[in-house]
Amino acid sequence: MFGGSGYSGLELLRILAWHPQVRVVAASSDRWAGRPVAASVAGWPTDLGFTAHDDVLAAVKPHQIALLATPAKTSAVLAPQLLDAGARVVDLSGAFRLQNPDAYVQWYGFEHPCPTLLADAHYGLPELLEVPAQARLVANPGCYATAAILAAAPLLRERLIPTSAPIIVDGKSGTTGAGRSVNEALLHAEVTENLRAYRVTKHQHTPEIERALALVSKQAPKVSFTAHLVPMRRGILVSVYVPVVDGVDEEAARAAYGKAYGRAPFIRLVDRPPETAAVRDSNLTEIGCTLDPRTGVLCAFAAIDNLVKGAAGQAVQNLNRLLSLPTGIGLSPGAGGAP
Repeated sequence: MFGGSGYSGLELLRILAWHPQVRVVAASSDRWAGRPVAASVAGWPTDLGFTAHDDVLAAVKPHQIALLATPAKTSAVLAPQLLDAGARVVDLSGAFRLQNPDAYVQWYGFEHPCPTLLADAHYGLPELLEVPAQARLVANPGCYATAAILAAAPLLRERLIPTSAPIIVDGKSGTTGAGRSVNEALLHAEVTENLRAYRVTKHQHTPEIERALALVSKQAPKVSFTAHLVPMRRGILVSVYVPVVDGVDEEAARAAYGKAYGRAPFIRLVDRPPETAAVRDSNLTEIGCTLDPRTGVLCAFAAIDNLVKGAAGQAVQNLNRLLSLPTGIGLSPGAGGAP
């Protein structure tokens, strides 16, 4: 795997340490090269050490599966090299989540170095958009996007909400969602006792949410998404607000969620507002909804752990799919750890 020293990479290693059908043969980190993985991942079962990024790339063999917990610009360059070497790729970044190359300039701030691969990438949201077992390149969904899509998709698919109205998505995330790079805005003194919105109207998960909802519903919804940083380490709560079509009540909305997720092992439908504490350190998503009868607005909520279901845990679900394994193998409801 690549990018082992970031929050998502470490979470991935924590989960894979106990996966019964997977063996990690290399974990890249330039700054931690030579350090034993066990020094950073409690209970790591082997003497594997972190290895320089280029050395791991040079050792890749055909038919291996590479997990990329690297920034989008890095993954966009790295994935084609791995595919050329005969490996398959699950990418945790946003490098292959969108199909339009021009969107990367607008939303990610760089020109995509391999736009021809965008059409070949499979968007891997297992509960709604399962990838083919033979897929070569899987784009793991973003953390905010995962929660927003899971909350909104059943309503769109069952035609309970009008496509003419924008879907309002309010997301709140802990600081680990911003990665591990040094950033003054993420210092404890800047974050604690504070709540702020960021990347307003410009967040890169907006087109991702729209694209996935279109794939699921065969409609073309418009999403207005605002992200907020909250003073905690991990967890995401997404609130979706949208009017319902005439005649739709809360019972119909709940039935849509039951139809979509009744057999999904990592979805928990609740009749109370979801909470991040209830899913912390797990691959679970809590989803609930309430209809405001006075305004006709449906309030749908989803809570996830941003590092597990929003990143590493979902990547393992996609890895299991590529290995033709059950989606939950290696992912107990309490899988994960606290950074």
